Amino acid sequence: HRIMSTKLLRWLFCLTVLAFALYHFAENTVDPDLWGHVLFGQRMIAHRAVEHVEPLSWTARGQPWINHEVLAEIALATAYRLGGGSGLLVLKMLVGLLTFVIALRLGAHGLAWPARATAWAIGLVAVVEIAFGFAARPQIFTALALAILLWILHELDTGRRRWLAAIPLLFAVWINTHGGALAGFLVLVVAAGAATVECLAFRRPARTAILLWSSSVLALAAMAVNPWGFALIGWLGRSVLWMRPEIQEWNATAFDWDHLPTFLLLAIAVWSFVFSRQPRRPWAIAVLGLLAAMALRHVRHAPLFAIGVLVLTPRHAADSLSRIAATTPELARLAADRVVQRIAAFGLTVASALVVIATFTLHKEHPLTMEVPAAEYPVAAVDFIRQHHIHGNAIIFFDWGEMALWKLPDCPPSVDGRLDTCYPRAVLTANWDLYNGKAPDPAALDVGRADFALLPRTLAGVGLLRKSAGWSLAYEDALAAVLVRDASRFPGLRGLTLPVMGGKSCAVGRFPFP
Repeated sequence: HRIMSTKLLRWLFCLTVLAFALYHFAENTVDPDLWGHVLFGQRMIAHRAVEHVEPLSWTARGQPWINHEVLAEIALATAYRLGGGSGLLVLKMLVGLLTFVIALRLGAHGLAWPARATAWAIGLVAVVEIAFGFAARPQIFTALALAILLWILHELDTGRRRWLAAIPLLFAVWINTHGGALAGFLVLVVAAGAATVECLAFRRPARTAILLWSSSVLALAAMAVNPWGFALIGWLGRSVLWMRPEIQEWNATAFDWDHLPTFLLLAIAVWSFVFSRQPRRPWAIAVLGLLAAMALRHVRHAPLFAIGVLVLTPRHAADSLSRIAATTPELARLAADRVVQRIAAFGLTVASALVVIATFTLHKEHPLTMEVPAAEYPVAAVDFIRQHHIHGNAIIFFDWGEMALWKLPDCPPSVDGRLDTCYPRAVLTANWDLYNGKAPDPAALDVGRADFALLPRTLAGVGLLRKSAGWSLAYEDALAAVLVRDASRFPGLRGLTLPVMGGKSCAVGRFPFP
């Protein structure tokens, strides 16, 4: 009976962790760039070609466009074509759960219960940060590709060297899916470097180091198999080094509640490797160190570090915990008590049920599709623009640029989330200057060529435009403001008392994508 109770507890604990993972990967708030990713994928499918020149804006039209997320955007466009917003949600959930399962399986490899529970417990923490990077966007494929790369390195570590043949194929697909392939290449090079140090310092056989360096060269060659060749790799390197303080996910990871799991995972990793009696593989330490540095440097890399911790840490964490357990036999006796096990089973059952219910109800109005929250995106303001036939060159807030590409196809934006893939940095700087209430460089952003603006109502740039000759406020609600240059040019505004006030209710609610 005790064996059956223990087995039931294991199943319930695993069920709780999986329910927790489902909850996080089922988050359905849209990413600011989702409209664009689907649109660009649709254009590639329709044209049967990759566009190399920017065709959609008025500030960068004709500039080179390095749209390096080709396969990801085709996948997103296909998912949308098959199932609309629901198809996008299913795609991101499947990729997320597959990534989590691969990482968890690798972390639990070779561990028997109860030590195996350590991997599941780390997974409970890691999935919070992994899912942080799982909006419906190309980055999700980098998370999956990293898990696969760590799987290949794990197989190599156990003597299955034939797995290295998969590395060139992985990187050929990865580079055409998302620029995170550059991070994967660094992981491979760091692993090769660590194997070399191990070979030289401890006089180990050089075969593993040679194979890893050979695989690194093949991976680099495979990454050149893309529409831009080696030029894309150079561009990615320059882009990553470019500071973007205006974009939150490119800033350093702050020690706050939102990213507490990252620092908890960092503490778990350090503690596990320091106190473990298991052999410490130099490549694992080096790779985890690289991923930790990336996570601390840029918020967007925190999910990759969480995957690394889940794959590489559980064996050492289990061993470190076993040393503590050996000194506290009373805890083992308490855990084996039948009453305690029944209470634990009841608690896990309730927790699993509540998490599943929350997955489909908490902060959601349309849980089976992607949602657009009106508190973050100018749903009502865009409707006003469409209903009153306002069109022409638009000054757009950065986070709303790709929504405008989709919803306002006859209104070329001044900027959007494609950032330096097509926009010159002078144009990006000029847009942010305007947002901050500073007159932009007219050579990069000529306000006199714009026809209207869609900006957050509290932005300093709204005041700047209202003071500019010919500009006036046409619409305002709790979130957004629409300004026009020479309102008499827009027949749809005639007869209206401007500005039209939308009210606070316009920033309430969640709407199905798109």
